[in-house]
Amino acid sequence: MKRLLCVLLASVIGLSTAACSSGTNTADASSASSVGSQTASSPSDSSLPYYVHSADKITGNITVYTTMEDKEQEVLKGLWSKYYPKCEMKIQADSIGTLATKIRGDQSTNADVVIGGMFQADGSMYQDILQKYTAACDKEQSYHDPAGYYTYYDVQVMCLVVNPELCKQFGVKISGYKDLLNPKLKKKIILADPSASSSGWRQLQTILAVMGDKFNDDKSWNYIKQLIPMCFSTSSSKAVYNLVSSGEYVAGLSYESAVKDMIKDGAPIECVYMKEGNTAMAGGAAIVKKAKNLPAAQAMMDLLSSSEFQSARAKESCGRGSNSKCKLNDLPESSTLNMKDLNFSYLSKNKGDICKKWNDLWAQLHK
Repeated sequence: MKRLLCVLLASVIGLSTAACSSGTNTADASSASSVGSQTASSPSDSSLPYYVHSADKITGNITVYTTMEDKEQEVLKGLWSKYYPKCEMKIQADSIGTLATKIRGDQSTNADVVIGGMFQADGSMYQDILQKYTAACDKEQSYHDPAGYYTYYDVQVMCLVVNPELCKQFGVKISGYKDLLNPKLKKKIILADPSASSSGWRQLQTILAVMGDKFNDDKSWNYIKQLIPMCFSTSSSKAVYNLVSSGEYVAGLSYESAVKDMIKDGAPIECVYMKEGNTAMAGGAAIVKKAKNLPAAQAMMDLLSSSEFQSARAKESCGRGSNSKCKLNDLPESSTLNMKDLNFSYLSKNKGDICKKWNDLWAQLHK
């Protein structure tokens, strides 16, 4: 009997120990499983760039008003769908003037952001329809909006678009503004109207900056007086480089990214940087004041400010980015282009007077 009781007691102790051991292991396994689950989900968030938000928080629709060309739009769509698959992007493309008028005139507009067509020299022109925001990559940016509205992603540098075959036919060489005064080029040059086109206004700024002893002096206007009779004018920036490419004009006053992109696609033209000098101006985007999807609008500004987007855009459409880490794609360093500084506040305040002077001279001299 004693021997039987000892055996029974040993069995009970063994079962109790096993149960305790089993309970401990179960708890440990449960804890390990929980930790493993957390660890497995963390990399997907931690591996995202710091300027990318959680995809679960960026949902619904984002309506984008933009002046971007098709290639730029495709780059943006690709990155947006990559990071925010739960938020559909809807795009309406037009000129900045038309888009701004639509926002101001339609109280029910569903625009969340405006991308493109807005530059450093705008002053307070669009602030009534926008709201302030500082993008995630602001510290990497080489350009900043002191008023806090714009998120820059583009730097516009000017150029001459030249048809080399026609240059041979006319026996001319074009390397700068002065070469446009060659009598052989009379009526063979096209430019955009500064009062109707952003690129035309940028070209006028550049001429006033590099063709005189100081900005907007008599010397620079004397050059303009000689240039006007040589040219035809258009209200369209696109018409300038398209008509030179098609052979209707020998040269045009244009901007770098568009001309370089056409060359990339095989257009028979050249991008000539004026030997007299050049100017640069940042352009960007902003959040509409009454954005219906503010989280998505903020995520959009953060993405636009990134070197990832700007480098991808540079590769596809030859844009020059404002992020200091953006890679150039077949573009010269700005330090090689004899850049002249612009007074953006002065340009904003005096655009009307400067354009009026241009228009008066055009009416007087272009016959």
